Amino acid sequence: MAEHDYLKGLKISRRSFLKASAMGAGAFVLSHELLDFKSWVHAQTEAPVITFPTFCNGCGNRCGIIASVKNGRLWKIEGNPEANGNLGVVCPKGHGYLHDLYNPQRLKSPLKRAGDKFEPISWEQAYKEISEKINLILMDKGPQSLFWVNYPQSNHQYALRLMHALGSPHYFTHGSTCYTARNAGWVTTVGQLPSNDLSNAQYILIIGRNPAGGINLGQVKCIVEAKGKGAKLVVLDPRHSETAILADEWLPIKPGTDLAFLLGFINVLVKEELYDKKIVSEKTVGFKQLVEEIVNYPPEWVEKICEIPAKTITRIARDMAQVKPKALIHRGYHGAFGAQYLNSFQTARALAIANSLLGNINRKGGIYFAKSALLGELQPKHPAPEFPKMGKLDGTGVPGRYPLGSYGDGIAHAIPELALRGELKAGFVYHNNPLRTNPNPKRVMAGYKKLELLVVIDTVLSETASIAHYVLPESFYLERDEALDTKHSGKRAQVSIQQQVVKPLYNTRPGTQIIIELAKHLGVEKYFNFNIEEANQLRLKPLGVTLGDLKARGVLFVGENWKEGFDKLETPSGKVELYSETLKKLGFPPVPKWEEPFVSPDPRDPHSFRLLHGKQAIHTHSMTANQPYLMAISHRYDMIRLWMNRLRGSQLGLKDGDWVKIKSTVGEGKVRVRLTEGLHPSCVWLPSGYGIFSKHLNTAYDIGLNYNDFLPTYFDPTVGHSMSSEIVVNVTKA
Repeated sequence: MAEHDYLKGLKISRRSFLKASAMGAGAFVLSHELLDFKSWVHAQTEAPVITFPTFCNGCGNRCGIIASVKNGRLWKIEGNPEANGNLGVVCPKGHGYLHDLYNPQRLKSPLKRAGDKFEPISWEQAYKEISEKINLILMDKGPQSLFWVNYPQSNHQYALRLMHALGSPHYFTHGSTCYTARNAGWVTTVGQLPSNDLSNAQYILIIGRNPAGGINLGQVKCIVEAKGKGAKLVVLDPRHSETAILADEWLPIKPGTDLAFLLGFINVLVKEELYDKKIVSEKTVGFKQLVEEIVNYPPEWVEKICEIPAKTITRIARDMAQVKPKALIHRGYHGAFGAQYLNSFQTARALAIANSLLGNINRKGGIYFAKSALLGELQPKHPAPEFPKMGKLDGTGVPGRYPLGSYGDGIAHAIPELALRGELKAGFVYHNNPLRTNPNPKRVMAGYKKLELLVVIDTVLSETASIAHYVLPESFYLERDEALDTKHSGKRAQVSIQQQVVKPLYNTRPGTQIIIELAKHLGVEKYFNFNIEEANQLRLKPLGVTLGDLKARGVLFVGENWKEGFDKLETPSGKVELYSETLKKLGFPPVPKWEEPFVSPDPRDPHSFRLLHGKQAIHTHSMTANQPYLMAISHRYDMIRLWMNRLRGSQLGLKDGDWVKIKSTVGEGKVRVRLTEGLHPSCVWLPSGYGIFSKHLNTAYDIGLNYNDFLPTYFDPTVGHSMSSEIVVNVTKA
């Protein structure tokens, strides 16, 4: 339903319009005379435009924007050219999602479940009843029975503070279904997660990452800038992605074999002595052990595994070595490295090692450690609660379970399992929709429904909100002031702020305010005796900038500029760990070695495929599917289809546009097929963001499929991630 459709059926006469407007604003008297309609229209048209710097919430990138307001309504947004993350550009998701400010399906007040329906209640009643129920659960089952899960927002530190104030260690993000293997691989090897100096690179190799579809506007702009200066771009991906369109060369690798490619790449660097000898000698440990292992992976062997010609692997290694250190292999994100395969952690390790051998760590045109703003603390004025005494029930960081898991992220897709076992009893879900974004939704629903108390903080009745006991409506991002953000790191650190652009339309509240008010009702107000304004001022104090300055600009550069090179890394040895003693002690390979994917399609069965997934540039997870303008683009360009290799499709008797049935061990569904040469024959590809099953979201309801419908609940042995491309499906003509 487009925005203008909201007004259909509404009959307004000139007289009633003037009467209603005059009653509502009392602003039609000018020079003591009642304006006529023509004069009013002129006054409205000529009204001043007021601008507010803030940042977008259309996806997790949170790009800097300038919002323009006219007559109290949002008029338009533009990119903030000073913001590191988007460099002045706004993507389709940003332009589309802002219209949800005026979407009538937004939540308008707190809701309480009454049987199969919800009834509106006051904020005070909601807080009172929620706090009473939680305190009873805490007394009966202890703080380890309570959790909070959110998609990261700038106010995440206050959610974490609330959980710690209540004695619970259970704060989770979406990381285990997105990026935790990649992070662990880089941290184990070089001590931290780096950035890509794309604009200064002369050779860029991107493996399974799609910043043009993801969408990372700053990175795309830098890639285009680098290509304008003569850089070569090679994309290694089973699918001809949006980023592959920009590439000089696209290599359709067999899914799940990126590790083999990297091992072959390293083999060439080592065998032909193309690596940076000075860096290896002075800044790494374990080169001897690496040489002993890497001899097992010549390009000729790799070709049989990943189906990239040996001569191509050798050529790329030689060409990148020629321009090192201004040659980089993209640090990766979700695809290949993040949470995809059983071998994703070792793939991320091999990625970090390959870059290190090119001598590009913290070098211009290579992989660099971005500068990040270090915010101040709230204490001593507002003391922090003690760190919880018990560990996380999901096994994060526990030897013998998931020793390299991120404590800060946890393993969110373990929540349903812990709830079904009765270990978790109550939880908060904020800016997240696990029933749609976690694997095996039937299992997820069963787990969340078993909770004694589920509180969801959202702007709409998502799938997860639809089964909650209480729903607390958050103000739309353009209606609220929020916590400071330091997300957009670069060669100089930035601090940014999200601020209110228009007045709230309904009885909603900002997320941070909800957290603070919950804390006061839960009896831990001593840790929350502040408001967001005071908190922001205290956290800015060490940076030498004022809150007023930040609000005026939206983003501010702080701290020192980046410097090339490094003395000591944040690893046990202080150097790049080609060989890791830590991994050896934990029982994992200390040097990356080949590891097969967990499952693979049956080559003898013409109906057997690996199911892959990925972003489209107009949608974010499940959040934007209900946006009428963005969904209209999906329909107009026929984007809600399963990609399949054209030859494989013809062997199944399929024509482009036919309906097909997909079936896995946990789910099945029907969707139309897109036959293309732009996909490796062993797999099919499904765009994420569709398959909405909340009946409260009528624009998106029952349109398309979601890969999570077909994914069993997996936990990889290193960090516990979801292995979300380890899906074999059977595809037949419907």
